[in-house]
Amino acid sequence: MKYIIILIIGISTFITNAQNDNETITFTRIGELTKEQINNSGASKLNFITEIQKAKEMAEMDIKNEIPFLLLAGGIAPTIIATDPIFEKEYKIYFYEFGCTSPEKDLIIAYNEVIFEHLIKDYGNKWKKEIRNDVIGFKDWRKK
Repeated sequence: MKYIIILIIGISTFITNAQNDNETITFTRIGELTKEQINNSGASKLNFITEIQKAKEMAEMDIKNEIPFLLLAGGIAPTIIATDPIFEKEYKIYFYEFGCTSPEKDLIIAYNEVIFEHLIKDYGNKWKKEIRNDVIGFKDWRKK
């Protein structure tokens, strides 16, 4: 029952946010990013690169531009978890879920590892207990 309620709230939030005007896209529930911000982000450009170092540079660029993302693999429909907006707001980060076509896993891991280090630097270790389990590369990075 708990999961059904979370799913309904998540879907309602997603639908409400998807009905915004065409100038902005509510990418997450903590705020709005313009299409330009999303399209110019390193996260959205990972599909067009092949080098791990470049993926790390894109993560650094997103941190500098104050739009860091944690990257997720998805499918046809995004996975929405009710605690996402709380985590995003507290740690000033956005979840970015790739659909059916995503960059190479190594590139996603490289990007996310830079973001993990950013979170450690800015917030210590508390976020590790609150992060989604499906953030790509987190489990292996945590073991290091």
